[in-house]
Amino acid sequence: MDETRYTPPKAVVDDVDVDPVVPDAVFKKIRNTLVACLISAAITTVLILLTLGGNRVGPLSGIDAIDIVFVLAMAFGISRKSRVCAVLMFCYFVLSKYLLMKATGRANGLWLGAVFLYYYAMGVVGTFEYHKLRKG
Repeated sequence: MDETRYTPPKAVVDDVDVDPVVPDAVFKKIRNTLVACLISAAITTVLILLTLGGNRVGPLSGIDAIDIVFVLAMAFGISRKSRVCAVLMFCYFVLSKYLLMKATGRANGLWLGAVFLYYYAMGVVGTFEYHKLRKG
């Protein structure tokens, strides 16, 4: 075949840019954080429904529905592997637990809080690892 200016260019196969492989452990950290967010939103929903029904369980009120919306928004961001959402969720959880302990004067649910804190921290680690591996 002759080389005219209308001949299409030929691709060089060796120059194809391949996305780096992200280990399953990184995806597992992100997925576990997403599940922790959904469980936290579900627990908060149940407590709010109990509080609104007249059974005062704790220092919850109807305004705490904002908490559910925020946690679900962060869960969506974490599912999209957002570092900002992972860090915001971690900081929000720490701040909310601090304010709750300060308001009640008790450290209720410390063990469960530690479990959630661990998963939120792993979410931060997982999202940062994901983006580090994607950049190469």
